[in-house]
Amino acid sequence: MKSLILFLFLTSIFFPAFGQRLNKEQQYADFDTLCEKLEHVHPDLFLYQTKDEYNAKKSQIRASFTDSTKIADFYLKVAPFIANIKDGHSMMLPPMTEELIAYVQNDGNTMPLRIKVTENVFIVDYPMVNTQIATGDTILSINGISSKDILNRMYSLFASEKGNAIKENTVQSYLSPLFWYLYQWGESYTFKAKRGNKIWEEKLNGISQSKALSIIKTKQTSSQPTDFTYELSSDCTKATLIPNFYQESALEQFCDSVFKDINDKQISELTIDVRNNSGGSSQCVEKFISYFPHPDYTLYSKSQIKISSDSKEYNRKRHKELYAQLCSLPDGDLFTINEMPIKENKTEANLYRGNITILVNGKTYSGASTFAHKMQAFGLAQIKGETGCPNIYFGNFLSFILPNSKLEYFITSTKFYE
Repeated sequence: MKSLILFLFLTSIFFPAFGQRLNKEQQYADFDTLCEKLEHVHPDLFLYQTKDEYNAKKSQIRASFTDSTKIADFYLKVAPFIANIKDGHSMMLPPMTEELIAYVQNDGNTMPLRIKVTENVFIVDYPMVNTQIATGDTILSINGISSKDILNRMYSLFASEKGNAIKENTVQSYLSPLFWYLYQWGESYTFKAKRGNKIWEEKLNGISQSKALSIIKTKQTSSQPTDFTYELSSDCTKATLIPNFYQESALEQFCDSVFKDINDKQISELTIDVRNNSGGSSQCVEKFISYFPHPDYTLYSKSQIKISSDSKEYNRKRHKELYAQLCSLPDGDLFTINEMPIKENKTEANLYRGNITILVNGKTYSGASTFAHKMQAFGLAQIKGETGCPNIYFGNFLSFILPNSKLEYFITSTKFYE
């Protein structure tokens, strides 16, 4: 994860700034464009809300527009509208406005603590000034506003089917601009901190952007976490794997090596840790499952794609065979994708046949969640924890940009049934 300050510096270098304000007509045009795309592309806007609720919120937002509105304020008004769909793949990204970029480039002050989002509080990663507050302390409030209330506002900008867990990573990624747009804190901070049974308040001045960046660079190490992890217990009877599901060739290379070693050593207990794993491609999930003895199966009991010019173009570029089935269909239809069954592999040699435990949590999402649920359904593994996905969720998101605000947003085109 990039540092909060470094994120702002890099964004200001590589991405153009957003204009400062929108008139009422520009807001209408952008919001109407957003609604048209949602209604045109999304496979089921009304799974978690009724059509009447959707239309009422739509009318309420349109009626709230006033002249000369900041891009950031328009974002804060419109992003929860997408979040109401409760589709964790569909969202609007926070902007990087000229105002914020100018503040950063002029070395304005920022928060003197590096903090991490954890459920309804902030945890101190490390302080950047002299303070009693230390790494691992809990921040209960900032400037008199509880961390829970701050995070509830931030979580409202992003969607998820279940709870807030899957939102944490997104909020963490955009924490600095979100603080700026919601509160514009900079010069001074009052933190209520907690360590064990001790709770205290401490006032700290902000720290300049340049000094914060220097400290962050010093804290960073050259070593980066690997995408795949394989660990053996000291007695070589147990193993733990941490995979990813978005690099198929790397996954295959990793598994070929690891499962040969696991089988050679006759490892009897295997733990697969997909906590905090947000998923990836279905091809990677199928590839990983292929290293275990499975019956005939399809990854999804059913999947449906909303036919639109946008979903056709998406599949024309990425899935030629599927596009051939979609290209002549009328927009607005739901097309059921017929998956080819994956053949049973139980008689193949060198498959792992020991005891399997899969660790999941609320941040186990999309393909990672499907993997865990399939392995459990096959009777191959027991799951510890609960994933962030229900058995119906959305995927295959398309990217769009609004015409006036230039805000980037994503809408999914496919509905998956596990």
